[in-house]
Amino acid sequence: MPFYTNGFHRPCTFLNDEVLHEGNWLRFSEIKYLDPTGKERVWEAVARQTRTRGSDTDQVAAIAIYRRMLHYDVMVLVRQYRPALNAYTVEFPAGLLELGETSQEAAVRELREETGWHGEVTCVSNKLAVDPGCSSAIIRYATVKINGDAAENLNTRALNSDGEFVDLLMIPVSEIHEHLNKLTKEGNLIDSRVEAFAIGLQMGLKFAKDAAKDAISTLQASLPLDGSSVRTGFGSKHYS
Repeated sequence: MPFYTNGFHRPCTFLNDEVLHEGNWLRFSEIKYLDPTGKERVWEAVARQTRTRGSDTDQVAAIAIYRRMLHYDVMVLVRQYRPALNAYTVEFPAGLLELGETSQEAAVRELREETGWHGEVTCVSNKLAVDPGCSSAIIRYATVKINGDAAENLNTRALNSDGEFVDLLMIPVSEIHEHLNKLTKEGNLIDSRVEAFAIGLQMGLKFAKDAAKDAISTLQASLPLDGSSVRTGFGSKHYS
Protein backbone atom coordinates (compact mmCIF):
# COMPACT_ATOMS: atom_id res chain seq x y z
CA MET A 1 0.00 0.00 0.00
CA PRO A 2 1.56 3.36 -1.00
CA PHE A 3 2.20 6.01 1.66
CA TYR A 4 3.12 9.67 1.62
CA THR A 5 6.45 10.44 3.23
CA ASN A 6 4.64 11.86 6.25
CA GLY A 7 2.95 8.51 6.89
CA PHE A 8 -0.55 9.26 5.55
CA HIS A 9 -2.27 7.14 2.93
CA ARG A 10 -3.18 8.75 -0.36
CA PRO A 11 -6.43 10.69 0.06
CA CYS A 12 -9.81 9.12 -0.59
CA THR A 13 -12.08 10.75 -3.17
CA PHE A 14 -15.75 11.50 -2.50
CA LEU A 15 -18.01 10.58 -5.45
CA ASN A 16 -21.64 11.09 -4.43
CA ASP A 17 -24.21 10.90 -1.66
CA GLU A 18 -27.52 9.20 -2.51
CA VAL A 19 -30.34 9.82 -0.05
CA LEU A 20 -32.20 6.60 0.78
CA HIS A 21 -34.60 7.96 3.41
CA GLU A 22 -35.41 11.32 4.98
CA GLY A 23 -37.18 11.78 8.29
CA ASN A 24 -38.02 14.86 10.32
CA TRP A 25 -34.69 14.86 12.14
CA LEU A 26 -32.36 12.48 10.31
CA ARG A 27 -31.37 11.53 6.77
CA PHE A 28 -30.07 8.09 5.79
CA SER A 29 -27.85 7.94 2.74
CA GLU A 30 -25.44 5.78 0.74
CA ILE A 31 -22.05 7.36 0.05
CA LYS A 32 -19.76 6.29 -2.77
CA TYR A 33 -16.06 7.10 -2.71
CA LEU A 34 -12.68 5.94 -4.01
CA ASP A 35 -10.27 4.45 -1.48
CA PRO A 36 -6.48 5.15 -1.60
CA THR A 37 -5.99 2.39 -4.21
CA GLY A 38 -8.66 3.84 -6.53
CA LYS A 39 -11.24 1.16 -5.72
CA GLU A 40 -14.86 2.38 -5.48
CA ARG A 41 -16.51 1.67 -2.15
CA VAL A 42 -19.94 2.25 -0.58
CA TRP A 43 -20.68 3.50 2.93
CA GLU A 44 -24.00 3.97 4.72
CA ALA A 45 -24.31 7.08 6.86
CA VAL A 46 -26.75 9.16 8.88
CA ALA A 47 -26.89 12.97 8.83
CA ARG A 48 -28.91 15.45 10.86
CA GLN A 49 -31.64 17.39 9.06
CA THR A 50 -31.43 20.20 11.59
CA ARG A 51 -28.16 21.99 10.77
CA THR A 52 -29.01 25.65 10.21
CA ARG A 53 -28.06 27.48 7.01
CA GLY A 54 -24.58 28.96 7.12
CA SER A 55 -23.50 26.86 10.10
CA ASP A 56 -20.79 24.18 10.12
CA THR A 57 -21.89 22.76 13.46
CA ASP A 58 -24.88 20.64 14.48
CA GLN A 59 -24.73 20.80 18.24
CA VAL A 60 -22.83 22.14 21.22
CA ALA A 61 -22.16 20.64 24.65
CA ALA A 62 -21.30 22.53 27.82
CA ILE A 63 -18.52 21.30 30.10
CA ALA A 64 -19.76 23.32 33.04
CA ILE A 65 -18.16 23.76 36.44
CA TYR A 66 -20.24 25.17 39.30
CA ARG A 67 -18.29 27.14 41.90
CA ARG A 68 -19.19 28.73 45.22
CA MET A 69 -17.02 30.39 47.82
CA LEU A 70 -15.57 27.84 50.28
CA HIS A 71 -17.16 24.90 48.39
CA TYR A 72 -15.77 22.12 46.23
CA ASP A 73 -15.92 22.57 42.46
CA VAL A 74 -18.89 20.66 41.03
CA MET A 75 -19.38 19.17 37.55
CA VAL A 76 -22.82 19.82 36.05
CA LEU A 77 -24.26 16.81 34.20
CA VAL A 78 -27.73 15.74 33.08
CA ARG A 79 -29.59 12.44 32.97
CA GLN A 80 -32.31 11.72 30.44
CA TYR A 81 -34.05 8.91 28.60
CA ARG A 82 -32.73 8.16 25.10
CA PRO A 83 -35.21 6.11 23.00
CA ALA A 84 -32.52 4.92 20.56
CA LEU A 85 -30.78 3.14 23.45
CA ASN A 86 -33.89 2.43 25.52
CA ALA A 87 -31.86 3.64 28.47
CA TYR A 88 -31.16 6.63 30.65
CA THR A 89 -27.88 8.31 29.80
CA VAL A 90 -25.59 10.64 31.74
CA GLU A 91 -24.37 13.48 29.53
CA PHE A 92 -23.05 17.01 29.38
CA PRO A 93 -25.82 19.60 28.93
CA ALA A 94 -26.11 19.88 25.15
CA GLY A 95 -28.37 20.69 22.25
CA LEU A 96 -28.75 21.77 18.64
CA LEU A 97 -27.83 25.23 17.39
CA GLU A 98 -30.72 27.48 16.47
CA LEU A 99 -30.82 29.70 13.39
CA GLY A 100 -28.27 32.51 13.60
CA GLU A 101 -26.90 31.26 16.90
CA THR A 102 -23.20 30.88 17.69
CA SER A 103 -21.83 27.86 19.54
CA GLN A 104 -21.12 30.09 22.53
CA GLU A 105 -24.69 31.39 22.63
CA ALA A 106 -26.12 27.89 22.21
CA ALA A 107 -24.03 26.54 25.10
CA VAL A 108 -25.30 29.23 27.46
CA ARG A 109 -28.90 28.73 26.33
CA GLU A 110 -28.83 24.93 26.59
CA LEU A 111 -27.24 25.07 30.03
CA ARG A 112 -29.96 27.46 31.17
CA GLU A 113 -32.78 25.39 29.68
CA GLU A 114 -31.62 22.00 30.93
CA THR A 115 -30.22 22.91 34.36
CA GLY A 116 -31.44 26.39 35.27
CA TRP A 117 -27.89 27.68 35.75
CA HIS A 118 -26.59 30.89 34.20
CA GLY A 119 -23.02 30.42 32.99
CA GLU A 120 -20.19 32.21 31.23
CA VAL A 121 -18.35 30.56 28.35
CA THR A 122 -14.56 30.62 28.72
CA CYS A 123 -13.56 28.62 25.63
CA VAL A 124 -15.11 26.95 22.56
CA SER A 125 -13.49 23.96 20.85
CA ASN A 126 -12.82 23.38 17.18
CA LYS A 127 -15.23 21.24 15.15
CA LEU A 128 -15.30 17.66 16.44
CA ALA A 129 -16.77 14.41 15.11
CA VAL A 130 -19.53 12.79 17.16
CA ASP A 131 -19.72 9.26 15.73
CA PRO A 132 -17.55 9.28 12.56
CA GLY A 133 -18.20 5.63 11.75
CA CYS A 134 -21.85 6.26 10.89
CA SER A 135 -22.71 9.95 11.21
CA SER A 136 -21.70 13.30 9.73
CA ALA A 137 -22.74 15.14 12.90
CA ILE A 138 -20.36 17.85 14.11
CA ILE A 139 -20.17 19.07 17.71
CA ARG A 140 -18.30 21.79 19.55
CA TYR A 141 -17.59 21.87 23.26
CA ALA A 142 -17.78 24.99 25.37
CA THR A 143 -16.17 25.21 28.79
CA VAL A 144 -18.49 27.16 31.06
CA LYS A 145 -18.02 28.57 34.54
CA ILE A 146 -21.03 28.99 36.82
CA ASN A 147 -20.83 31.43 39.72
CA GLY A 148 -23.02 29.81 42.34
CA ASP A 149 -22.85 32.93 44.50
CA ALA A 150 -24.26 35.20 41.78
CA ALA A 151 -27.77 36.54 42.37
CA GLU A 152 -28.99 35.06 39.07
CA ASN A 153 -28.10 31.57 40.32
CA LEU A 154 -29.66 31.72 43.79
CA ASN A 155 -33.22 30.75 42.78
CA THR A 156 -33.20 29.00 39.45
CA ARG A 157 -35.17 26.30 37.67
CA ALA A 158 -34.77 24.43 34.42
CA LEU A 159 -36.71 25.56 31.32
CA ASN A 160 -37.19 22.21 29.63
CA SER A 161 -39.12 22.21 26.36
CA ASP A 162 -42.15 20.02 25.66
CA GLY A 163 -41.21 16.33 25.76
CA GLU A 164 -37.87 17.03 27.44
CA PHE A 165 -37.43 15.46 30.87
CA VAL A 166 -33.98 16.14 32.25
CA ASP A 167 -32.57 15.29 35.68
CA LEU A 168 -29.84 17.56 37.00
CA LEU A 169 -26.72 15.90 38.45
CA MET A 170 -24.26 17.92 40.55
CA ILE A 171 -21.11 15.86 41.12
CA PRO A 172 -17.92 16.98 42.93
CA VAL A 173 -15.14 17.13 40.34
CA SER A 174 -12.77 15.22 42.64
CA GLU A 175 -15.27 12.34 42.89
CA ILE A 176 -16.62 12.20 39.34
CA HIS A 177 -15.24 8.76 38.45
CA GLU A 178 -16.66 7.16 41.58
CA HIS A 179 -20.09 8.68 40.95
CA LEU A 180 -20.11 7.61 37.30
CA ASN A 181 -19.34 4.04 38.37
CA LYS A 182 -22.23 4.22 40.85
CA LEU A 183 -24.62 5.55 38.18
CA THR A 184 -23.55 2.73 35.84
CA LYS A 185 -24.28 0.12 38.50
CA GLU A 186 -27.74 1.67 38.89
CA GLY A 187 -28.44 0.91 35.21
CA ASN A 188 -27.57 4.21 33.52
CA LEU A 189 -25.38 4.51 30.43
CA ILE A 190 -22.58 7.05 30.61
CA ASP A 191 -21.98 9.13 27.49
CA SER A 192 -18.54 8.16 26.18
CA ARG A 193 -17.44 11.80 26.18
CA VAL A 194 -18.28 12.21 29.85
CA GLU A 195 -16.35 9.03 30.67
CA ALA A 196 -13.41 10.22 28.56
CA PHE A 197 -13.41 13.51 30.47
CA ALA A 198 -13.40 11.64 33.79
CA ILE A 199 -10.57 9.35 32.67
CA GLY A 200 -8.56 12.32 31.41
CA LEU A 201 -9.09 14.16 34.68
CA GLN A 202 -8.04 11.12 36.68
CA MET A 203 -4.93 10.60 34.51
CA GLY A 204 -4.02 14.29 34.76
CA LEU A 205 -4.22 14.22 38.55
CA LYS A 206 -2.13 11.03 38.65
CA PHE A 207 0.51 12.47 36.30
CA ALA A 208 0.71 15.64 38.42
CA LYS A 209 1.08 13.59 41.61
CA ASP A 210 3.76 11.36 40.05
CA ALA A 211 5.63 14.40 38.72
CA ALA A 212 5.63 15.97 42.18
CA LYS A 213 6.97 12.75 43.72
CA ASP A 214 9.69 12.52 41.04
CA ALA A 215 10.71 16.12 41.67
CA ILE A 216 11.01 15.51 45.41
CA SER A 217 13.00 12.31 44.81
CA THR A 218 15.35 14.13 42.41
CA LEU A 219 15.87 16.95 44.89
CA GLN A 220 16.57 14.56 47.75
CA ALA A 221 19.05 12.58 45.64
CA SER A 222 20.97 15.76 44.81
CA LEU A 223 21.51 16.75 48.47
CA PRO A 224 24.95 15.91 49.95
CA LEU A 225 24.84 13.38 52.75
CA ASP A 226 26.82 15.71 55.08
CA GLY A 227 24.05 18.31 54.96
CA SER A 228 26.35 20.97 53.56
CA SER A 229 23.63 22.44 51.36
CA VAL A 230 21.23 23.12 54.22
CA ARG A 231 20.37 26.82 54.38
CA THR A 232 21.40 28.56 57.59
CA GLY A 233 20.11 32.04 56.96
CA PHE A 234 23.60 33.20 56.01
CA GLY A 235 23.75 31.44 52.66
CA SER A 236 24.38 27.80 51.86
CA LYS A 237 27.93 27.58 53.22
CA HIS A 238 28.46 24.94 55.86
CA TYR A 239 29.77 26.21 59.21
CA SER A 240 31.47 23.91 61.72
